[in-house]
Amino acid sequence: MFVELKYTPTLEDLNGNGKYELYSIFKMLENAGSQHSDKANDNVIQSTNNGKAWVLTDWFAELDSYPKEKDNVKIITWSEPKNQVFIVGRDYEIYSNDKICGKATSRWVILDVNTGRPLKIEDSLISQYEPEDKYVFSEIKLPRIAIPQAYSAQKEIQLRRTDIDYNGHVHNLNYINFAMEVLPEDVYKNREFKHIHITYRLAVLPEEKITAKYAFVEGKHLVNIFNGKDELTTQIEFY
Repeated sequence: MFVELKYTPTLEDLNGNGKYELYSIFKMLENAGSQHSDKANDNVIQSTNNGKAWVLTDWFAELDSYPKEKDNVKIITWSEPKNQVFIVGRDYEIYSNDKICGKATSRWVILDVNTGRPLKIEDSLISQYEPEDKYVFSEIKLPRIAIPQAYSAQKEIQLRRTDIDYNGHVHNLNYINFAMEVLPEDVYKNREFKHIHITYRLAVLPEEKITAKYAFVEGKHLVNIFNGKDELTTQIEFY
């Protein structure tokens, strides 16, 4: 089942050049996925209330160009065939004025809310999504993000109440904005990244202290987010 979302930006979605912010692009992907879940009769909020939660483990995106304010933008999303017991993939194509301008994939697990442990993803649940035999990337298994030996900058991030989502932890898209805070000024001003990979390792809970650390390694901008126990929670790679 392919699901299409047409998107009209608001002012907060755009930068000073009238192009979509990276956060806004991923917000479109997220909303398209949510529509897909609704069509599959798998309401995300209801599942959480029943003790199970879909949890994102990875984003991986390649952008040829960023949509602009007046462009006609749409997202097409679908579920990949189930290839693993505990992990499933969802793919996306991004169109601007009917031309594809980017593609992305995401990886998901189902957690038991009470134990925090992954649950087997039942074939009956995946069948509701009517998976398509189509992949935006040839490699099903995503590469690992390198962990730098040293960092050139770091910044403590003060969490806000509004950073916390319905699952009771920091919403996954907010890490993109956290990463922006520690990028060097010249990198931030020219932030039209073409490749983005985010890996989520640990959830960040309300009132935790977090620190964003930055390194530039082999042509890639790497930002790692650590909690107050100096545990690595999230890895973000831009280039």
